[in-house]
Amino acid sequence: MFELLTAQTSNRLAGLLLRIRPAPLAQFLKRALRVRRQTVETKSGRFWLDPATLIGREIIETGVFEPQMIANLERWLSPGSVFVDLGANEGYFTVLGAKLVGPSGRVIAIEPQERLAGVIEENLRLNGFQNVAVERAAVSNKSGKATLHLAPDTNTGSSGFINVARYSLPTQVVGLKTLAQVLDDHGLGRVDLLKVDIEGAEWEAILGSPEVFGSRRVKVLALELHPIQLTKSGRSGGDIEEFLTSAGYRHSRNSGTDVWIAPDL
Repeated sequence: MFELLTAQTSNRLAGLLLRIRPAPLAQFLKRALRVRRQTVETKSGRFWLDPATLIGREIIETGVFEPQMIANLERWLSPGSVFVDLGANEGYFTVLGAKLVGPSGRVIAIEPQERLAGVIEENLRLNGFQNVAVERAAVSNKSGKATLHLAPDTNTGSSGFINVARYSLPTQVVGLKTLAQVLDDHGLGRVDLLKVDIEGAEWEAILGSPEVFGSRRVKVLALELHPIQLTKSGRSGGDIEEFLTSAGYRHSRNSGTDVWIAPDL
């Protein structure tokens, strides 16, 4: 009973913390109050969640996170499919994708943040998946190194190469690879679904490997564009859309997200 009450209290505190601004103050209070991760059972699997994060809060309260993206996974993935989760964050969609493709399929989770490595590993362990490889690099238009700005851990998914916050952020130097390099390193001749959610780095990731899309190596691309970050870095989402159109992909607004589909589908 004590453990149950502790979890309930932690969840109530977490809900209040997410309303506090600026976010670094909420992060400081979370540590001071010792809000901890907890294992949560959902219809899609078991997840090790921090209740004082946007993803954790939504899953604890509703049982799902971003149902529009889940709809894309369910539409385009089936047993034996290949799924690449670019911007895997805590590995939520990685787990859902691994479940859909089954033991005969393959999943690559790409996430450079060191602080999330253990979270992804635990979420994979909780669900018993062996068909997932984790790539601890950032995808760009070149290989090398770059500095990643780490958002407060109330929303680790907003970390990126461009700092759009009004305050300075801690940083991490990360390794860079092109998308083509990652696919080659893992021996992937095709990708049935590529999910891209990387906070403004989508321009470099997609236009940096034109051969991947020119050859239709990626069959379906579920793309999250980040206009603020793109503009701040001097990039344009329109460039990405023009390139994908010229490569023969057709655009669809599926379940509220942008999806680009290869012409042979």
